Amino acid sequence: MPVIEVVTTGRRSGQPRAILISAVPHGEGWAIAGTNAGIEKDPAWVHNLRAIPAAEVRTGANSTPVRARFLEGAEHASVWDQFKAADESYRGYDAMLDRHIPIVALEPV
Repeated sequence: MPVIEVVTTGRRSGQPRAILISAVPHGEGWAIAGTNAGIEKDPAWVHNLRAIPAAEVRTGANSTPVRARFLEGAEHASVWDQFKAADESYRGYDAMLDRHIPIVALEPV
């Protein structure tokens, strides 16, 4: 499963916040899942992208400005299935977590 670097803007600090995260290809960009390693709260980057959806994706030497779009319904379910097919560690999160796992499409702008 590919790992990408996502740079968000801190919702309170206004400072760049970089994370390395597993992703699946989605449309022209990527999708990432807010599993937070099984913790019962959304990761900070989810809150940052809800507040400020503009971000940057870095893959190798490439940098792409993106806009975050939170997936819902059938699109969410389909992409979640892709995560579970790509890496078996995602299969346990459904039983482990009571919260909705946010999935975010990072679409090039």
